[in-house]
Amino acid sequence: MGVFEDSVATFLAPVKEYLDDDSVSEVLVNGPKDIFVERRGLLEKVSAQFHDEQALQATVRNIAQFVGRKIDDENPTLDARLPNGSRVHAVLPPASRQGTVVSIRKFSKDTPTFVDLIQRGSISKDAARFLDVCVYLAKNVIISGGTGSGKTTLLNVVGSRIPGTQRLMIIEDASELKIKTEHVIYFETKAPLANGKGGVTIRDLIKSALRLRPDRIVVGEVRGPEALDLITAMNTGHGGSMGTTHANTPVDALVRLETLAMMGDTQVPVAAIRRQIAAAIHIVVQIKR
Repeated sequence: MGVFEDSVATFLAPVKEYLDDDSVSEVLVNGPKDIFVERRGLLEKVSAQFHDEQALQATVRNIAQFVGRKIDDENPTLDARLPNGSRVHAVLPPASRQGTVVSIRKFSKDTPTFVDLIQRGSISKDAARFLDVCVYLAKNVIISGGTGSGKTTLLNVVGSRIPGTQRLMIIEDASELKIKTEHVIYFETKAPLANGKGGVTIRDLIKSALRLRPDRIVVGEVRGPEALDLITAMNTGHGGSMGTTHANTPVDALVRLETLAMMGDTQVPVAAIRRQIAAAIHIVVQIKR
């Protein structure tokens, strides 16, 4: 960890002050000379700059090396989690025309509670009480919203209300959730090796989780054919399971789940998928900036 922090201090020096600033939730690098930060949901351009494109690419390659991922001409994108929990996504030229693009979504040090969300005006007291009852009654919940709307934050809050007597399994592409409960196990996907083997997908992890006696399963973000596996789990005795997805309305969220469930190689009729979704999803929580 110390070696990594030294490396960050060297390679991410131009934006380190924003990474250390608790009021900044995300750092957005649109090429070496064009950098924005997000504070309280609003974007602002800052004067910080990388020396040149080579310095910025060196930063991205250094991050990839430390997290055991690869980014090069054959693999021009990087999706990684830093040891401090921050999430990094990068795209190299020529896929990115204005130079290397990087997003660093910072890891929240403190997990908020319903009280914090109510005080911020993010949720009403009645809505918080309703969701609390839904969790207690083991209702299956999908949290829907746009990028950066707070889906992960709300899932942290809702998930932390799960009774400590129940065994919870959390499955994510890049680990972001910090659900506070007594019996929780975290799984994270693994990128394939250079030979294309050794990768572990969300679908693989859901199948493993189902064999490990879960009471509830939480999928951090549903964005692929794993939607079918999560819906199946919700319908087979794992009540109170949860997930998030990108959508603009609750109806769109259900349509998206239907579309994602059909992306895999499982030939399930549309009508059957719709019936499973209708039976599985009890609550859709729509969240906006």
